[in-house]
Amino acid sequence: MKMEIITHKSSKGISGAAIGGIVVGVVALVLLVAGCVYYRFYKKKNAETSAALLKNAQVQLMQAGSGPNGTSVRGSESSGLPAGASPGLTGITVDKSVEFSYEELSTATDDFSLANKIGQGGFGAVYYAELRGEKAAIKKMDMQASREFLAELKVLTHVHHLNLVRLIGYCVEGSLFLVYEFIENGNLSQHLHGSARDPLPWSTRVQIALDSARGLEYIHEHTVPVYIHRDIKSANILIDKNFHGKVADFGLTKLTEVGSNSLPTRLVGTFGYMPPEYAQYGDVSPKVDVYAFGVVLYELISAKEAIVKANGSVTESKGLVALFEEVLSQPDPKDDLIKIIDPRMGDNYPLDSVRKMAQLAKACTHENPQLRPSMRSIVVALMTLSSSTEDWDVGSFYENQTLVSLMSGR
Repeated sequence: MKMEIITHKSSKGISGAAIGGIVVGVVALVLLVAGCVYYRFYKKKNAETSAALLKNAQVQLMQAGSGPNGTSVRGSESSGLPAGASPGLTGITVDKSVEFSYEELSTATDDFSLANKIGQGGFGAVYYAELRGEKAAIKKMDMQASREFLAELKVLTHVHHLNLVRLIGYCVEGSLFLVYEFIENGNLSQHLHGSARDPLPWSTRVQIALDSARGLEYIHEHTVPVYIHRDIKSANILIDKNFHGKVADFGLTKLTEVGSNSLPTRLVGTFGYMPPEYAQYGDVSPKVDVYAFGVVLYELISAKEAIVKANGSVTESKGLVALFEEVLSQPDPKDDLIKIIDPRMGDNYPLDSVRKMAQLAKACTHENPQLRPSMRSIVVALMTLSSSTEDWDVGSFYENQTLVSLMSGR
């Protein structure tokens, strides 16, 4: 009887402890397994969701920016666009730096055939192409692209202004290729110096001057970093289908910070357009572009080259600046000024308007760069000149007294 009682108590105690331990262990195991399953399922679901989103983004990006021959679109390292940014080509957004494949450019130009070659500039040959159904001009550059220059190209694809030829993209496979918007009517030099073009009316010449000045003002004052063109000339001012001017080839020289005392690695520019301080000492400032722009104004008036050859002689030549200075330094330059005005215009021009543009050009080509006007002042002057040729109170527009005197003919 006693043994039975002892046996019964002992059996009852062991069974309760075992059951409690088993229950706790099973519950812990179930929770652990459930946690692992949930973690793996949640992680897999997130991965699938991320992959789906990435795939969807890639599809949208390819639809927005991929060309028929495998053009890739890469995000730019800079953010934000300057005011007045214009839309890009169909399928190209302005906040992307576009890198084209060599295969696409070669196909679009028929392997860079002579039939597609439309020009030869200081930086290389230019070819006509149609990319993604849009007209483009492809420059095959006679230079290699450094890493620094490629970084600059990414910035240049973000510089958009109505009066600047837009850089669409580039290719760095083998040689360096730059893809620009195609401008229909060639360059200003062809219109002024070529015999195959109809003469430009005076009002159109003033408008082209104003357009070009606006483009230069933009890169001088409204871009970061500031650009100095260093090769302004009539051949680098393109004419669109509406006969408005666009500045081409800016930003292709090494960027020069305003106020920098360092000399450029090489002299960039064209003889006849380079101011004395740049040609002799390599001094670079926005006033280098102002001087060259003044020469372009003289070209618009006279349709003469920047270097005038006397009677076709190679040895006897004179700069266009010197030619006009001789005329404008006279007490009454009217008669001699008429003699050097583009004869193809006949008498279809207001002489007073021509004289004012000549005085503006004289201010731009002043020997002292500090006395040359800024591009902003030049824009104001040309805006006034294009809107009215009568009763022009030039003094109300300028802070530069030298410019006021020159523009007033005093």
